[in-house]
Amino acid sequence: MLRIIITAIWIYVAYRLLTWAFKALGAGSSPSGIDRKSSSTDVNEMVKDPICGTYVLARDAKTLRAKGQTFYFCSDECRKRFLNN
Repeated sequence: MLRIIITAIWIYVAYRLLTWAFKALGAGSSPSGIDRKSSSTDVNEMVKDPICGTYVLARDAKTLRAKGQTFYFCSDECRKRFLNN
């Protein structure tokens, strides 16, 4: 029974390391300084509002799809300010 538990823990740790490594390899900063996330963003991931810099959960954020990118905002006010610029 102990072997099963230890094996399960090793599998979980390996999985977490692999997912972390793939995210690190795919992470890059936007040249404009605006955090742009693809539409495959995890709903539990924290995303940065490009207007005020506030971090918000992707599932709670107001979104805007423009220029092939999805932008995340903390409020409708920030979204409107982004659209006006």
